[in-house]
Amino acid sequence: MTKEKIRVQDENIFKITIWLVFLILMVIILKNLAFLFIPFSISLLLCYALGIPIDKLRRLGVPNSLRIIIVALSVITFVYLIGRLLSSNILEFNAQLPVLEEKFWGYVKLLLSRFEITPDQVRESYTGFISSLEGTDFKSAGSFVKRLGGSFFSFLGDTIWVILFMIFMLAEQDEFPKRIVRAFGENSSASIIKTLNRINRAVQDYLGLKTMISFGTGVLVTLTLSLFSVPFAILWGVLAFLLNFIPNIGSMISIIPPVLITLFQFGSISKTLGVFAVLIALQTVVGNFVEPKMMGKGLNLSPLTVLLSLLFWGWMWGIPGMLLSVPITAAIKIAFEQIEATRPFAMMMAGK
Repeated sequence: MTKEKIRVQDENIFKITIWLVFLILMVIILKNLAFLFIPFSISLLLCYALGIPIDKLRRLGVPNSLRIIIVALSVITFVYLIGRLLSSNILEFNAQLPVLEEKFWGYVKLLLSRFEITPDQVRESYTGFISSLEGTDFKSAGSFVKRLGGSFFSFLGDTIWVILFMIFMLAEQDEFPKRIVRAFGENSSASIIKTLNRINRAVQDYLGLKTMISFGTGVLVTLTLSLFSVPFAILWGVLAFLLNFIPNIGSMISIIPPVLITLFQFGSISKTLGVFAVLIALQTVVGNFVEPKMMGKGLNLSPLTVLLSLLFWGWMWGIPGMLLSVPITAAIKIAFEQIEATRPFAMMMAGK
């Protein structure tokens, strides 16, 4: 092997090592500063989602400061109303948990009586399983739900940071391209602005259509459960709306709570199967027909890429990471397309 080949090989190894170190450092930073990056990322996505009404207000001649005030007040009002609605439903649901839990163990006792297994044995296994997950000795399902509720309201407590980030981002929106030009010059900044515009357009279109589809799904779920007289129909509708943003698994997970509540509340297998069948049919139609037809090619991410990004960002940031996984991955893919060295990775991430 010649010295020239050895030198080129060493350079390639050095570049790969630098990239690996950079990626590891980025993962460590994003993981440990999740408390900062999660609200920042949510604020950025809100700016994308609010791009359509902001553009309409701009075309109407509304000044920039007034546009920000109108949008911020609209978001605050929406979050407040949703928060009030969810909090009342969650508190009522938590109050009924002892009754539901008693019915649950009644069903367990009836089912296991045929196998000569006592409910106490199942209860011990259940408690041990929950304790292994949380490192806490849970004595009932109620305590587990209370902890989940506490986490949920803790997340809502960060809303003020999300709104602050969003307001400052919206205020800088018009000036940001000019700063790029001043920083990199007109020639170099042209490709950067073009890439950013592609990311903006792709993510904005995705979020706009996904929000419409998710909202429609939530409304249909609420109406369907109301027709079946399932308790907390609005709560399950909001849950379906939110989880529909999690690709592949979110819509299916949203079916589980209302089906279980139907079984515990009414004790009717036929009614429970009816609710399950209708919800499955609804999610199947939306996920396999309505959404692909409305979104078309969309962000052009392969199913494997979506699944891996879901797992990675879910490990990084939990449920918020799952919600953010697809837009973040799409932005990374578009950025990779603009760099010769990373273009093969973008092609591997793409769909058809």
